[in-house]
Amino acid sequence: MRLFGFRFGLVLGIGIGYVLGTRAGRQRYEQLARWARSLAHSQPAQQIGSEMRDVAGKAGQAIEDKAAEGVTRVTDRVRSGSDGGPAAPTAEA
Repeated sequence: MRLFGFRFGLVLGIGIGYVLGTRAGRQRYEQLARWARSLAHSQPAQQIGSEMRDVAGKAGQAIEDKAAEGVTRVTDRVRSGSDGGPAAPTAEA
């Protein structure tokens, strides 16, 4: 009977600790979430986000321009037949 009382007390203690721990954990999570939302909506964060979008847009445009330039070079070389490498085999019958 004594063992049952110990087990019951242990299970009851674990249960109470779990409930209180999850409640405290949830409150801490909500506190951190509120802090993160307020930080994300702050003026400095908005300004940094805007600057990052501008930089990313410029980088994307530069990459697009270089890719188009590369395609044009390859196309011109293929059309002119001068790729700088060995001559392509011809189909002579």
